[in-house]
Amino acid sequence: MSNMPAGSGARGSALIIGAGPSGLYLAFQLGLLDIPCSIVDSLPAIGGQCYELYADKPIFDIPGFESIKAIDLAERLWIQAQIAKPSLQLNRTIIQIKADTSGGFLVTSRSTQALSADADDAETQYFQAVFIAAGVGAFATKRLRLEGTQSLEGRYLFYSVLPTIPTFKAKQVLISGGGKRALSIAVQLLQCPQALAPDRIDLLARNGLRPALDQQHEALLDSVQQAAKAGRIRIHKGVITGFELPDQAIKLDAVRISLRDEPRNAERSLQSNLVIVCHGLSPRLEPMLHWDLGMTRGQIPVDTARFESRVPGVFVIGDMASYPGKKKLITCGFHEATLAAYAACDYFFPGKKILLQYTTSSPRLLEKLSRGARPTE
Repeated sequence: MSNMPAGSGARGSALIIGAGPSGLYLAFQLGLLDIPCSIVDSLPAIGGQCYELYADKPIFDIPGFESIKAIDLAERLWIQAQIAKPSLQLNRTIIQIKADTSGGFLVTSRSTQALSADADDAETQYFQAVFIAAGVGAFATKRLRLEGTQSLEGRYLFYSVLPTIPTFKAKQVLISGGGKRALSIAVQLLQCPQALAPDRIDLLARNGLRPALDQQHEALLDSVQQAAKAGRIRIHKGVITGFELPDQAIKLDAVRISLRDEPRNAERSLQSNLVIVCHGLSPRLEPMLHWDLGMTRGQIPVDTARFESRVPGVFVIGDMASYPGKKKLITCGFHEATLAAYAACDYFFPGKKILLQYTTSSPRLLEKLSRGARPTE
């Protein structure tokens, strides 16, 4: 073997599945080794379950911080990861990993807003190595189980995200959900310029708006309540019971809702041509069960020298990695990410010995770190 610093001759790029703390720190380590990478996450924002479940709560066991909020940790790790200039794909879930005959993997992903398993938005890309940092699984939005929903999804019915359309003018928007994400979408719509704003916004929550869990949630709640007092948004306590399609056309005209404040939960029709459902998220493991990684009880066995699964070139770090003595801590994920990144050099720089270099003294790394760009807004 000849000695060389990681930096030349890399073939392909790496895929990181999961944009939580372990996945973001892994991107940093890959950047130090000059291994290009892409990050895919099913959530609409970086941070993984830390951000999704307790964004504004302090974490006390991160080295160097007396305490740090999950949202701040995610943002700092993302800035640090810019040394790798990672591409980031949010609201996408991995549905298949297939070994390529020439080495590496063909990885297929799909939007979390996909209509069905037969949706045509699936995209397949080639990666030299795959790192699974998916925590407890890919978070998926809880979908409505009502007749006709599938024909509306992706056009008139969306889950947990505001659709990217040029204008909401002439839209009668119904947001279903009483939590933080529903409030966030409501505030985004309320902040639209008048020329682009929807004609009407309705917020429907089964048990009313939930109490604030953190400062950000409290600010969103206050904004929506103030807008309701001003007549800019209507808040209802109830649930969606069906959809009204004119002349059997695949076009949404109105939504049937059951209001809990009316006698016997009276059902009524609410004019709406755009529905955004925010009924929470649940982790899903189903796609990974078919990847032949030996998953048991939501975890994948790895060796502790390389954090590689039984499939060569597929590495597992974070909560999903299983080995004797495993502790599900963020700091353990950082250790696993470091060793996995170095182990992956066998696939990116075959036959080359990778020298360990220190960020305090390596001219190459110091130069690389000095020009690391902050992420664009």
